[in-house]
Amino acid sequence: MLSILIPVHNVDVRHLVLDLLQQCRQLGIVFEILLEEDGSQQSFVTLNKELEAEEEVSLIVNPIALGRSKARNKLAELARFQNLLFMDCDAQVKHPDYISQYWQCLRNHEDSTAPFVVLGGLSYREECPDKNHRLRWKYGIRREVRSAAQRNLNPYAFFTPFNMLLSKSVFDFCRFNESLITYGFEDTLFGEKLQMYGIKVAHVDNELYHDGIDENLVFLEKVEQSVDNLVKLYHEHKLPCSFVNNSKLLTTYFRCKKFHSLGCIVALLNASEKMLRKKVLQHSSLVALDALKLKWLCEKL
Repeated sequence: MLSILIPVHNVDVRHLVLDLLQQCRQLGIVFEILLEEDGSQQSFVTLNKELEAEEEVSLIVNPIALGRSKARNKLAELARFQNLLFMDCDAQVKHPDYISQYWQCLRNHEDSTAPFVVLGGLSYREECPDKNHRLRWKYGIRREVRSAAQRNLNPYAFFTPFNMLLSKSVFDFCRFNESLITYGFEDTLFGEKLQMYGIKVAHVDNELYHDGIDENLVFLEKVEQSVDNLVKLYHEHKLPCSFVNNSKLLTTYFRCKKFHSLGCIVALLNASEKMLRKKVLQHSSLVALDALKLKWLCEKL
């Protein structure tokens, strides 16, 4: 038995859900698909409500957005079955045996009562998008896409609930941090909790396409939001030492601070800000993006 959980915000998920329905029905498994419209515009709610005609699909509407963490927690609470499959609403099915691969993972855990998490990974389309959407696509290709073999070398470092199968008992130990409303680091904290409680994380090659490619400026704004969240978590002492030690951004910051060079670095980054933003927005430069992230961190931390 399987509960497929999809928080939705301003995305038409009909194609995704119909693909999932087809695969689940072909396998002959007992399943449900729960959709949670989280502050979506009415036009998207109307489109996705068509899916309620399918007996396995239920749709919940939150008129005001709860945020990704609270929406995911709510879906897990409402799920009827003990096996949960989370995915983001901007995903699309890549493999014709996507559900079948996860079903085999569940069969491998049938004799175990221990909580488990399996991450399938993500993928991007090969076609390069237009210049105005290239930053997010390039970031995903260069920074996010890894094979299961690569991810299993450091399983908690590559944690993302974008495409995640887990037992409901995991939520007896871990929930997504609901204090983070905006983009960034709620996923990281969940992964760190899993490691702290000794919950096994396994990576497999069962990717979903990530089709939610933001415009360059929108993605840049989200990255700055993620730095805000990082600063918030640091000041609240909610960042585990393992994360602080493994974060390239924080490591660079503290190295500069140790050698009393923060002032010079901030002055240089401030003087270069206009040029850095141009390189990010017009040329999708990840090096320039990293420099802006360091600038924001220095200003806010």
